[in-house]
Amino acid sequence: MISTTFIIFLFVSLGNAQQCSTPQTLYTCYISYLGKYGVVPDDGYLPPSEFILNQMMTHGLPVICKDFEELVSCLGTASTYCVNLNVFVAYTTGRHPDREALAYLQNHAFFEFACGSGRDLFMNNLDCIQRSFQQIPLTNRMQQCGQSSLAINEDSCPSTLQVTDCVRQQMNEACGPSAGAAACGAATNIERRLDFLDAACLTEMDARCSVCQLKILTSIIILFIHRLIFT
Repeated sequence: MISTTFIIFLFVSLGNAQQCSTPQTLYTCYISYLGKYGVVPDDGYLPPSEFILNQMMTHGLPVICKDFEELVSCLGTASTYCVNLNVFVAYTTGRHPDREALAYLQNHAFFEFACGSGRDLFMNNLDCIQRSFQQIPLTNRMQQCGQSSLAINEDSCPSTLQVTDCVRQQMNEACGPSAGAAACGAATNIERRLDFLDAACLTEMDARCSVCQLKILTSIIILFIHRLIFT
């Protein structure tokens, strides 16, 4: 049974779904993409999402990124409007198509960042990040950090900022600041694809995840300590 929160979220994201004029493109491109991993379609629906839980562990990020880039190329302009929860729901099945669709969307958003603007961050910390995500996947970390709502309310931005900050801090402690920035950036892109936050909030998330900001903060702390010691 679909939750009330999920129904609200579907209503909120309906605008983007209406702009998707070629939803079949998402299905066609995804079937081609999944075929690279030996996954076959399910009578016109996308297959169950269990495989994506082990995708990165089994194949490694460099291989997945090559395949994902081909998926993005296949999607073309459909990547802008058709990669959303409503379109995925139309092509998922089973007892909980909403959960299946959410898993697909989160997976897409993760690799969109990890194979795109965040690729260097992930590649430079790949071994530690993979070990950490094997223990606790990113989406599980987001839930542990307090992610609970997919609907707009007055606390949406502050609570979501707390989630991405929490994820960053976990990975900071496990693998270092740049890995924290990588995980934070991926979590932010998941929130961006969920499409329930405004642009200002997403900009703030990007800023908090920025490696440049981390370097600036570190420099300020070092300068402060230096002054304490030598004054």
